[in-house]
Amino acid sequence: MNRRSVLRTVGAGLATAGTGCLGTGGEVVVSVQQDVHVDPGRAWMETGIPDVSDPGGALRYIVRAQQPFDVYFFTDEAAFEQYKAYIQGREPTETPPANPEYSQTALPKDGGDLYEASTDDGGAREPLEATGPYYFVVDHSNYRMETRVDEFGEALTAFVDLTIIRDRLPF
Repeated sequence: MNRRSVLRTVGAGLATAGTGCLGTGGEVVVSVQQDVHVDPGRAWMETGIPDVSDPGGALRYIVRAQQPFDVYFFTDEAAFEQYKAYIQGREPTETPPANPEYSQTALPKDGGDLYEASTDDGGAREPLEATGPYYFVVDHSNYRMETRVDEFGEALTAFVDLTIIRDRLPF
């Protein structure tokens, strides 16, 4: 075999393997890969994510930054409205948690200066069975006092890699 044939074969194999990792048999309904800038006391939000619970769906994300932050995934609209009121500077009646199965505080990555929050196994696809709509939040505030942020502190710059997948019905 000549070198070009080997490279084509390897490239096709990697593309096929990569497709399997992304979870074939599903339709990507949200895909975000971007740097976001968040002022202290604020949040970056991906809102209006459609319900993928019927026939089933999945979520995967990795968020990285050089300082601590929280990721909240709300599956309850009333809880999200309370969160939004807090971020907008109003006094909500309560500060309910987001869905604990998909939300987390970023932790230092490998003892370095990088913090990361992700779905299990470093950003692997997780079944999303809760009904929507859904709200994905990168939080840089004192909401629920999970990660303390000085109101005059540094802004957060984070890289967000988020994918929501709707499973296809088998035919």
